[in-house]
Amino acid sequence: MMTLSTRRSILRAVLQLPFLAAAPAAETRAAGFPVTVAHALGSTRIAAAPRRVVSLGYNDHDFLYALGIAPVAVTEWWGNRPYATWPWAEERLQALGAFPAVAGGRQINLEWVLSQQPDLIVATYRDLDADTYAQLSKIAPVIAHPQGYDAWSAPWQVQLRLLDRATSGTTAGADRIIGEIDAGFAAIRQRYPALAGKSASLADMRDGQFLLWSRKTASGRFLAGLGCRLPEHLEHQATAAGWIHISFEKAGEMDLDAVLWPNGKREDVEAVPTYRRLRLFRENRSIWLDDNERVLSAALWFQSPLSIRYAAEPVARRLAQVLSPT
Repeated sequence: MMTLSTRRSILRAVLQLPFLAAAPAAETRAAGFPVTVAHALGSTRIAAAPRRVVSLGYNDHDFLYALGIAPVAVTEWWGNRPYATWPWAEERLQALGAFPAVAGGRQINLEWVLSQQPDLIVATYRDLDADTYAQLSKIAPVIAHPQGYDAWSAPWQVQLRLLDRATSGTTAGADRIIGEIDAGFAAIRQRYPALAGKSASLADMRDGQFLLWSRKTASGRFLAGLGCRLPEHLEHQATAAGWIHISFEKAGEMDLDAVLWPNGKREDVEAVPTYRRLRLFRENRSIWLDDNERVLSAALWFQSPLSIRYAAEPVARRLAQVLSPT
């Protein structure tokens, strides 16, 4: 096993070199390679189909599992789950025989990355700075977040195609998955017609105000897929990141047909006098996810192909119960 001092010596040597990417044997090359992949921090040439992928993005490993890729190392976002993998992805993890090493914390440990001996590093759901990107690129080819989007903001379909192209040389697998999920959303809209055109959003209470998520965000796009919408007067208030801040005094602006609270906090929210005046409160149109529904709540934040499949039906069902009570 490589000692710590040896790894450090190799790391120092690697970081003094220009871009390094080992050329695999000819038999490992796939039809789509070599491929050059554009992303937010540049363009990366990948010589051959990668065999040792290190996932530094907080949800990238979910996308890799969906594509049939078993990463050798992944990054923990939150939850302290085995292999940083939530229940919706466990079946794929096991089917792939994946037992990835797990990195925690918010700082990237270059020595740890090097020790995984990657031939590809992906960080499509992470805000890599240029310096870290340059350092990582001396270890292996790196794919940052999608071109044309701020970090954290790209639609999952764009992220999936980027990862598919980097790992297979094509987007055929991604296109198939996207088609399946689109069909799933269409079927859900047929089963739950009460959702069509209804105003809805995810919400939270933070720093003495309410917070909604616009259709610029992954969760907003998820609700749109179920048939819901957000009124334009709220969309116009969204920050560049897609957040809509509403003071307690203006709580009436969030009196939508339904609001989903993934982080719970029912007691705190209902203690706000202006909230208690809303139709949301009077007609029980808020949907509260408590500690017993932590996995569903996490799936709404993860917004990967696997978590979307997991969350779509139960969320639609809960919304329908509120929007068309029997």
